[in-house]
Amino acid sequence: MGKKKKLFVVSDIHGYCTLLKNELDKVGFDRNNEDHLLICCGDYFDRGPENLQVLKFIELVKNKVILRGNHEDMLLEIFDTGRIKDHNYINGTVETLVEFFGKYAIDTTLNEIDFSGKSRILDRVSDFIYETADFFETKNYVFTHGWLPTVINEGKPCIDKNWRNASREKWLKARWTKWTDMYENCDRLADKTIVCGHVPSFYASKFDKSRDKYNSDVFYGKGIYVVDAGTFTSANINVLALEDELL
Repeated sequence: MGKKKKLFVVSDIHGYCTLLKNELDKVGFDRNNEDHLLICCGDYFDRGPENLQVLKFIELVKNKVILRGNHEDMLLEIFDTGRIKDHNYINGTVETLVEFFGKYAIDTTLNEIDFSGKSRILDRVSDFIYETADFFETKNYVFTHGWLPTVINEGKPCIDKNWRNASREKWLKARWTKWTDMYENCDRLADKTIVCGHVPSFYASKFDKSRDKYNSDVFYGKGIYVVDAGTFTSANINVLALEDELL
């Protein structure tokens, strides 16, 4: 039997470092305690004002699991191509780029970014993102960003039986998949609870009529816990505290 650890789960931090640290303090997270494990379910940057602070803080936490969100995929695409797309403005990615690389690195007329002389921070952010995983699994939970890779069976989405070994492309799609689209249409795992983010928990009022539509607390659904608090609109970050055996 594996050793139990206290799990502190967050998602969709989106550049709100002060709020993150305050909420972790409230639930007693100690980054120097070997029995504490911080699990981050992706989307560390964009929309908030403290993206560099988020990076620095998470780097300092030794006992952590960092998972990839769709916003990390968007950053990597820009790093690879040097091109900025329209949705990068809408999603707050451009503000993050300005914070990391400076406003003069970005040409908003040509929608390009020049990384010349910025290799140190570029490597630092890239290394952080490349350390992220698609999912993390304990005895009773599977942690991920959006959803798990799916297949279509008789016109209905189903979790791929081979989801653990799914291709890069399937995991990329899964990070963009909304749990709200899957909750009533896709069977969950038979033996584990999915813990995810990507879409704020206040949308759970659609499925739980007793829940207020502005409630951004963790949603404890059937076979799924939703951690994303919609921080950029709710000014709230959820920290889901669990205890489980590591595999």
